Amino acid sequence: MSTAPSPWPPDWAHCGHGADPTTDPVGCRGIHVPGHTACLAHLADADRPAYFAGLAPGAHIDHRGTPFTEALLTALLLALQDPTTGRPHLGGARFGGATFTGDAWFSGATFTGGAWFGEATFTGDAWFDGATFTSDAGFDGATFTSGAWFSETTFTGGAWFGGTTFTGDAGFNGATFPGDARFDGATFTSDARFDRATFTSDAGFNGATFTSDARFDGAVFRRPGRFERARFEQTRQFGPLLAHRGLVLDEAQFTQPVRIEMSTIGLSCRRARFPGGVQLRLRWARVVLDDADFPAPSILTGIPQLASDHRWLLAQEPRIASAWQRLLGGEISERPQLLSLRHANVAGLGLSNITATDCLFTGAHNLDKLRLEADVGFTTTSAPQGRGPRSWDWRQVIAEERSWRAARSRHRATRLPRRAASALDRVFRSFRWVAPRWPEWLDRPLPGDLNPGQIAALYRALRKGREDAKDEPGAADFYYGEMEMRRHARPATGSPADGRTSRGRVERCVLTAYWLVSGYGLRAWRALACLIAVTAVFALVFHLVGFASPPQPVSYWTSLLYALRATLSLTDNEVKLTAWGKLLQAVLRLTGPVLLGLALLALRGRVKR
Repeated sequence: MSTAPSPWPPDWAHCGHGADPTTDPVGCRGIHVPGHTACLAHLADADRPAYFAGLAPGAHIDHRGTPFTEALLTALLLALQDPTTGRPHLGGARFGGATFTGDAWFSGATFTGGAWFGEATFTGDAWFDGATFTSDAGFDGATFTSGAWFSETTFTGGAWFGGTTFTGDAGFNGATFPGDARFDGATFTSDARFDRATFTSDAGFNGATFTSDARFDGAVFRRPGRFERARFEQTRQFGPLLAHRGLVLDEAQFTQPVRIEMSTIGLSCRRARFPGGVQLRLRWARVVLDDADFPAPSILTGIPQLASDHRWLLAQEPRIASAWQRLLGGEISERPQLLSLRHANVAGLGLSNITATDCLFTGAHNLDKLRLEADVGFTTTSAPQGRGPRSWDWRQVIAEERSWRAARSRHRATRLPRRAASALDRVFRSFRWVAPRWPEWLDRPLPGDLNPGQIAALYRALRKGREDAKDEPGAADFYYGEMEMRRHARPATGSPADGRTSRGRVERCVLTAYWLVSGYGLRAWRALACLIAVTAVFALVFHLVGFASPPQPVSYWTSLLYALRATLSLTDNEVKLTAWGKLLQAVLRLTGPVLLGLALLALRGRVKR
């Protein structure tokens, strides 16, 4: 009769107790006690006291695959108890594949060698609170069917919980992880608590599933914390926490509405999903939300400080913030900086108290529904470099336009001789465009990928959002940017026969004239300047060839007064005009009200609510 193969690797001799050729051909999987042919659970009653007597605190033990009852585990740990501390002291401990029936008490135990519980099963509560692991601790593939308590536990080496299943509550409150902490692929069916936990090295929860509530209140991540592809089904609050080197939530999914609060240098939520909505309450962070999904009402906002009930976090933050500023050359501020929304669905997203000076919007979906609430900062044309006045054309610009204009300026400079380009650069240093300074790790567009027509579409969507919010002054800047990009867009491709190229050139000419005359109906000073210039020139022409019977006294200033009256359609019957004068009068009566109207339109656009 053939037997089923053993699921355990053949690297130890199985006890084999209770083997049955029909139902269980392998029997007990426990490893032999040294010098015997049975595991500790099935060791003869006469031999077990002798084995315990031979153990001393700090001894290395190997009980892989052994079935432990609560009484048997207690007897083993008593044999390893350190008389000076009254706590169990284990050296290397190998419990891979072991089964613990009833509660497993390792509270306060010290593991000075590697501790391996891979594939172990805990049917009762597992108590490791206050334990100390001075070397690696491996729980990969273990199953905790009841509570797993690691509160105040110290993992000096690596802590490996990959693929572990926590059916009951998992408590890591106040745990310390000086080494790597890996929970990749772990499953938390009940509550998972990591309140006040400290992760000094890499912390990974990639692919972990949190079916119930997961709390990280007061947690500290000194290296990047990674939650890539993690799934949170009932979590409604994540943090407040402190992440020194950033937090990664790429492809994470929060099924319920969640509040995420943290102080960190960076937050990455690429391809993250928030179907129930999210409140991202951040300090210092540079945020990337590429391909993220915000279908429900959500908010990204900067906060002045973390929740006041975590004062010990607040005490750490000034020192960490100072280190961040030294690391980044003093460029970081308390307000979060949004770096990218590319290809994200921002239908439900609102921004408040953040900086969006270098934010990329390319490919964002439902951009017209993005809510720009209080204190959202964009770069202005008054200082493209942060210095140099351009006050006559003040407006907010997005990063895509700045990058395109900077690339265009560099391209023009390459056509000039080196000396000429250097001289022009010194003269116009205050007015040149400088591309946004994105961090090296951010995937940013190449200058050749930027198209003025696409940038115009971004401005159009942002403008519509401001108009829907009844913010006409805010929409005006985006409208100006849209028209600028339309003016610089290349004519539509096509053959002269279909007229598309000619239509593109005509549109550019019209937009250029509209820009020169009135700044697209948004610059009152331009319309008034044009009106003054036209009136002054026409007054000179009137003075030279326009009057058959000129007004008295005959002078240029009298002609200027007449031209000004003509712009307002006011006539003087005593003045006789030549044919040229009548033509000039007709043109002035047309252009005067138009330019005045454009000036009034520009003023209205700046004050309308």
